[in-house]
Amino acid sequence: MAGSGGHHKANTGSWAAVFLIIAAFSIGTFALVLHSVPLWIVTGVALAAGMITAVASGIMEQAY
Repeated sequence: MAGSGGHHKANTGSWAAVFLIIAAFSIGTFALVLHSVPLWIVTGVALAAGMITAVASGIMEQAY
């Protein structure tokens, strides 16, 4: 049985990164259906912002 010790809580930056990445994939879905280049650009910007936020918040150090 695993103990509850050693679990790190996620910080606000990690949740912001996850939200940005999910939003990017959602926008990308609409961009694919609508064949919209501006939405693809927004998708790329949101995805890059999410990845930068994830790295800056140290999201991978929170995994267990």
